[in-house]
Amino acid sequence: MQSNTFLWIFTLLFLIEIEAVWWSTRGNENCPRRNGTDPYYFGTTNLLCMLREKREAPRRAQWEISHRFLYYQGYYFDFLENSKVKIGRSRFDGHRCDGGLEASPAGYSNVSIECLKGCARNYRCQFGDHSLLFNNCHYFANRMSSVLCTSKEGLCPTWCLKSCDDATDYSTEGV
Repeated sequence: MQSNTFLWIFTLLFLIEIEAVWWSTRGNENCPRRNGTDPYYFGTTNLLCMLREKREAPRRAQWEISHRFLYYQGYYFDFLENSKVKIGRSRFDGHRCDGGLEASPAGYSNVSIECLKGCARNYRCQFGDHSLLFNNCHYFANRMSSVLCTSKEGLCPTWCLKSCDDATDYSTEGV
């Protein structure tokens, strides 16, 4: 059933493209140049781009053989296999595993650190248990990036203000 739907969509898009090519080859014989006229133009814009939200949060691949975390205002946020979030001042397993921050910032935000900690504490209650394919550390980092990037004027999303409190906060260690 799903492959039939894909086939229909592909066929429809192919026919639309053929029709668009046919019309684009037609000249301006119905509207020729005359004295005192200015040209006008047809143009195209990528429709998929137009359908996207105006402001999207930076994202990373969701299936990758690496552990992804988010770093913000001196805190590391990790979503682990046990469906717990670890919040800390040092990188999880950084003492024994290679890795680190990307060279350039993913974005900038004015969301408070307390808001992001609330989002981390409520993550499992909002999005469910860890899943290797559909709710892993990469999804977590992308969702936290979305909070940081798209929250208007630093406002905290309501789901981050709940009291699920399902994170382990190691951020006071060594402070």
